[in-house]
Amino acid sequence: MTGRRLGALAVAVLLTLAACDSGTGGTDAGVALTLTRTGGFAGVHDEIVIDADGGWRATDRAGNQRTGRLTDQQRDTLRTLAADPRLAGEAARSPAPTRCADVYNYALTVNTLRIGFVDCPTDADPPQAARAIVTAVTEVVGT
Repeated sequence: MTGRRLGALAVAVLLTLAACDSGTGGTDAGVALTLTRTGGFAGVHDEIVIDADGGWRATDRAGNQRTGRLTDQQRDTLRTLAADPRLAGEAARSPAPTRCADVYNYALTVNTLRIGFVDCPTDADPPQAARAIVTAVTEVVGT
C-alpha cells in the first residue's frame, strides 16, 4: 500500500510540474499582431509583426528589417490592451471618411480582429483601443 501511495504521489507531482508555467509570465496566451502604417508626407510603408511568443520584426518600405523580443512586462501590457472589449466594436465598424491629408493610415490585426483607421486628429470617434495598441507597439519597436 505504501508503494501505491508513493506512486500516486509521484504521478500527482509530475502532473503538477508538467502543468506549471516555464516562467514566461503566466498561462495567458500571447498576442499575435500585425501593424501596417502607410501614407504620410514621405509615403512610408512600415510593417511590424509581433508573434505570440513576443518575438517581433519591423520592415520599412525599403525592405530593411529589424528584429527583437518583447520583455515580459511589454507582453503583459500588450495582452491587457488586446483584451480591451472596445477592440471588437472598432473592428466591426467601417472607417469614417477623413478630411486630413498626408496622415498615416493604419491596418492593425490583433489575433483575429482587424481594425483600419486614419490617424487624423480632427476625425470624430477615433478607435481609442486600437490607437493605444499602435502607440505601445511603435514605442517598443521604435518606429
